[in-house]
Amino acid sequence: MMGDPSLAETPPKFPDVQDPEKSSLRPTHPVSDCCVRGVGIVMPMNETKMKDPEFKEFFAVMMSMVFVVLLLGGLNPFEAEAASGERKPLDMPSGGRGADDDEEDAPETIIFYGNDYEGDAFFWCLDKSGSMEWGGAMEDLQQEVTEAVNSLSPQAEFSIVAFSSNTVTWSTTPKAATTAQKAAAIAWVNSLVPDGWTCLAPAAITMLQICNQSSKPARQMLILSDGVPTCDGVDTTNQTLSEITTANWQQVPIHTIYINDDSEGISFMQLLAAQNFGSFYIFNN
Repeated sequence: MMGDPSLAETPPKFPDVQDPEKSSLRPTHPVSDCCVRGVGIVMPMNETKMKDPEFKEFFAVMMSMVFVVLLLGGLNPFEAEAASGERKPLDMPSGGRGADDDEEDAPETIIFYGNDYEGDAFFWCLDKSGSMEWGGAMEDLQQEVTEAVNSLSPQAEFSIVAFSSNTVTWSTTPKAATTAQKAAAIAWVNSLVPDGWTCLAPAAITMLQICNQSSKPARQMLILSDGVPTCDGVDTTNQTLSEITTANWQQVPIHTIYINDDSEGISFMQLLAAQNFGSFYIFNN
């Protein structure tokens, strides 16, 4: 049954925006005069239209639709210009230290005579007295130093001295553990020949002076010996303890490694480490 045509629903009328001559929204100024730019939308604006209540309502609806479309599409409306390629925000760092800084300052671990030592700079004071010739002690020492030095990263610093009746020094300044420097140090250690007394104090003081030139925050000093400090036939145990501890005014940890089993030497090396913030380790070959 057909209904009354007068009761048919009348479709809403909207401004014909396709024909500028018929549209109530026809711009009175060129688009370039004043407009609002969205993504894919250019809306002309002028003072008269913005005061029109119908236009204001229409404008608000259109802008809301633009924002909804942009948000659903995952695009930030406030970055529309950057997305269009006209202007892009700078990719600035968020602050803090970079990965390179962390890597440079991070301590590393070496293994020396089976014991772990953690730091960022390592300074060896090695016994090359005549008794180091017995039982292959010098060959063992050279092998241990070679492996420990080779394990250092280029960010680490190091140096080496050796003692007997006198002190010999590989480098009077801390060296970065580059491939070339490590090779030079290993060659130097492998050239050491055991001879003479065990005059530890002058060598340890020399090494502390070298160590104090380093700005690394986790410096470690390692002293290896096979006997009590005896210089020119005189036991210098007490003098050596006093002189080394006094010279260590920067309180660098001094670790001692003893490769013998006599009680006098063990007691001395334990006390030397305890007075200088280090550890004691005895190695029985």
